[in-house]
Amino acid sequence: MSEDPLSHDPQRPDDPSRVSGEDLLPPVESPSAGFVVQLFVVPALIVLVVVGVWLLFGWLVHRTAVQPKDLIQGLRGSSVARWQRAGELATMLHSEQYADFKRDPEAATDLAAILDDQLDQAGSGESMADDDVMLRYFLCRALGEFQVAEGLDVLVKAATTEGDPREEEVRRGAIQAIAVRAYNLARLNPPQEVGPEVEAALLRLAGDKDDLVRSETAFALGQVGMPACITRLGQMVDDPYADARYNAAVALANHGNAAGMETLAEMLDVEELASLRGEENDADRDVKRATIMHTALQAVAHLAQQDPQANFSPVRRALERVVAADANQRKQAHISTRMVADAWAALDALPGGN
Repeated sequence: MSEDPLSHDPQRPDDPSRVSGEDLLPPVESPSAGFVVQLFVVPALIVLVVVGVWLLFGWLVHRTAVQPKDLIQGLRGSSVARWQRAGELATMLHSEQYADFKRDPEAATDLAAILDDQLDQAGSGESMADDDVMLRYFLCRALGEFQVAEGLDVLVKAATTEGDPREEEVRRGAIQAIAVRAYNLARLNPPQEVGPEVEAALLRLAGDKDDLVRSETAFALGQVGMPACITRLGQMVDDPYADARYNAAVALANHGNAAGMETLAEMLDVEELASLRGEENDADRDVKRATIMHTALQAVAHLAQQDPQANFSPVRRALERVVAADANQRKQAHISTRMVADAWAALDALPGGN
């Protein structure tokens, strides 16, 4: 490494011809008042002005920020941007910042009336443009965020109304909304239930011809958690559509029910993970593999806590195959080092002797 040229001073300290630094400096004088003002006071005033403008802007933005009730009011018009407003409302209500608003039955009723009107228009053949479909989807998602019973009947209507194939997205959005509403109601003090009408609708949807509808329904049944829902989930672990039976098995495990043990083992099977199809690209498949395995491991952990006497041998065998897989098998199944470590940890945590 070459030496720093700045480390050599041609004027050595012992050189009598060396010029002192003090000889190069101007004489010291007291600063004038004008100099002090220019140096300190003027910049300080500029900073204060900038900060003041910034605070004023923030205050104005806060004062003029759109509130959920304003968005609902705007949804009653005929603006072409209504689906964007509905999407913004759904995102806004997902935040705990609006917890009080989400307990407002009048607001839920108003929003449900807008969705109901849109469903009637779709049923008559009107409002089938892409923007209209997106509007109904986001209306469902926003309505699901409320923590009151009002509006559930309209969500059931949206979930069970079959019409144009484009409305399948709306049906799935309504089922997702019912699941969120059930989750919210169950965590109130005292807890509330979604009611027998919602339960009956979900039990019917569990046998729907659309694979994605059945998959969403399995998740919703798990959130509702009534005895009839658990029984139906026990049947759905044999659903021909993988995501539907996976959601059913996980929901059962979260309720301490071991009826989906074989399906949980399937979610952890090396060969099943390797044969995963249906996603558009490799990156999506990798994400889905990791999600399936992680979700299954969490479900197994919940089940072990609630029912340590359950027979975990199918899951144990699947996990043993994961940790024993060679490099080629792991590559085909896209099993990462982290996933193997998680499998080892799950094996250690499983109740023994089964």
